[in-house]
Amino acid sequence: MTKNDFALKISLAMHKDPSTPCESFHAYLNTYKCLSHYFKELSIEDIEGIASRYGVMS
Repeated sequence: MTKNDFALKISLAMHKDPSTPCESFHAYLNTYKCLSHYFKELSIEDIEGIASRYGVMS
């Protein structure tokens, strides 16, 4: 799994119970962008550790 794949799956896990579709999509997109940018600086091992906290498996 790539770093962007992890960012996508973690973003979905963080926003899996949306209260309002439009606001939650904006929040999800913002989370994905932030994680994608942040993950560029991390190793895959570090990202896998973060992913495991959200129940995301590689």
